[in-house]
Amino acid sequence: MPARLSALLRAAFATLVLVAGLASPAAHAAEKLYGGIATDGKHSRIFWVLPETDGKAAEAAALAQCRKAGGKECKVLSWFSDSCMVYARNSVQDLFPGNSVSPEMAAKKAIRRCTAASPDGKCRLTTMPLCVGPGYSAADLQAPVKATPADLESLSARMDQREYWGAIAEKETGDLVYADGYPHEKDALSQLLEWDDCQGCKKVLTYTDSCVGLAWAKGIKGRGTSFTALDPDPKAARDASRAACTAKTGSPACVAMVRCSGRAYIDGYAGEDQKAN
Repeated sequence: MPARLSALLRAAFATLVLVAGLASPAAHAAEKLYGGIATDGKHSRIFWVLPETDGKAAEAAALAQCRKAGGKECKVLSWFSDSCMVYARNSVQDLFPGNSVSPEMAAKKAIRRCTAASPDGKCRLTTMPLCVGPGYSAADLQAPVKATPADLESLSARMDQREYWGAIAEKETGDLVYADGYPHEKDALSQLLEWDDCQGCKKVLTYTDSCVGLAWAKGIKGRGTSFTALDPDPKAARDASRAACTAKTGSPACVAMVRCSGRAYIDGYAGEDQKAN
């Protein structure tokens, strides 16, 4: 066989081998994988399907999952590929996405977007990060299915850099006024002192990640006639302020209330809506 013809045949054979390699299962394994996410009309639940080999197919599957589960006014949120996606939800049910190859970074992005757009903060992840593609551990892939509400709050709190500050001030009459839930200490105090009904107010204290009991004796007015006590437990704070009032005034008619400020209290706390008694 002429040398030139032999070389041409070898080149053709090499080309066939290359084409066969591109069509092999190993090549298909390198294709992108996708996940799809949907929610109901009130953003109360999150539905997801993964892995899929196409973004639109993933969205359609997530939408079908929402409808199958009885969701009302189901709608697609997004598709994602070879990464992690998660949504954070605020107190008015708005949703904010976070996407990254890192599960933790995806969660951090979602919480950051949520808190930046939510005056009262109060953002929480709707699920653990949903991950699809190569390189994710079994724990990463199973986390959204196994997560408890406590798990979601734990990760949400760890990603949440927002603070929740409160302030107490005393009016000229001795009455106490309060403001809480502010992202910065100075904001809590300045907003309180600038209120129209806080003329002549003086700062008593600022607090975060704690509760403050406020107590006073009925019928007694003037500066220095109200009392406060700090404690992470709302009942303990309220009781301590009442005890301080009784000890200082000798009055059996001391009444007390409680205010708390901190992430641990964003879902409410004992005594939040109770009047002083």
